[in-house]
Amino acid sequence: MSRITFLDNASGSKNNWWRYILTVILTWPVPMAVTAVIFIPVFIIFGLIAIATNTPDMSYTIASNPLFELVLTGISAAISILLLYLCIEFIHKRKFISIINTVSKVDWVRILKGAGIWFAILTVGSLIELMIDPGSVKVTFNPSTFIFLLLLSLLVFPLQASFEELFFRGYLMQAVGVLTKKPIIPLMVTSVIFAALHFWNGTDMIMSVDIVLQVFIIGITLGIITLGENRLETAMGVHIANNIFVSVVVNSASGGFEGLPSILTSYGTPNPVTDVPIFVLYALVLIGVVFWNKKDMLLNIFRDTVDVELDKIEAKKI
Repeated sequence: MSRITFLDNASGSKNNWWRYILTVILTWPVPMAVTAVIFIPVFIIFGLIAIATNTPDMSYTIASNPLFELVLTGISAAISILLLYLCIEFIHKRKFISIINTVSKVDWVRILKGAGIWFAILTVGSLIELMIDPGSVKVTFNPSTFIFLLLLSLLVFPLQASFEELFFRGYLMQAVGVLTKKPIIPLMVTSVIFAALHFWNGTDMIMSVDIVLQVFIIGITLGIITLGENRLETAMGVHIANNIFVSVVVNSASGGFEGLPSILTSYGTPNPVTDVPIFVLYALVLIGVVFWNKKDMLLNIFRDTVDVELDKIEAKKI
């Protein structure tokens, strides 16, 4: 048993390699395929309407609408969460709550706390950046479409961000934890995979590298919070707030959800040299606030890794 009991939650369950492969398949490509199948009839109907009304661009206009992309994201995420639940319960033969915490119920206050802290950090940081370089941001607020964006974001991102946290910081981190008692290894492995999957969010190589590095930083940060608190809820709140903020408040003109009718749109040129240090600062502030007067919880992550190495040294002496 490690001090970080969250990583021990997978111990004693069914951990055969094929169970993990099957779960990955069922929770990633399958939901995407199901979502596509659901909307095939929709596109057929709109295609027929387009022919009847002589508006051939109708289907393309709908499919390329970023709000429609949000709908697809939400449906796919909901299916993913459902399938992940079924996989944990019936393939791995353990309770779904075990990938969230070490107790028997979800702490909703922690989710709200994590969301509030990160939203505040992003707001302050964005205001400072706006004062330094006001020309890089334009007001794109549109009352007629903003309400739809806000409602969709409040519905979609709690599902989408929660699934990613449940999978990466919950399921996958515990899976790697089965193989090693060093908390730093699951932390690094899951953060690298999490970052790599966001590479295609950029529109060019520089932007992709910028996104990957920032996502790696947030992955490490959320992993540290999860391991330090022995639970996932705060990390879930941070992730939800992050996605809502970058979609509703300050959206990027060339990001993953470009074209959303957010309050502000950033037209700044991605620059990893400046963007990454700023994001590291945000992450350090977040960790500092979450673990204020609780540094022992934070140190357990690294203390466990050192203790494992010391145990190996002692074993060799014997």
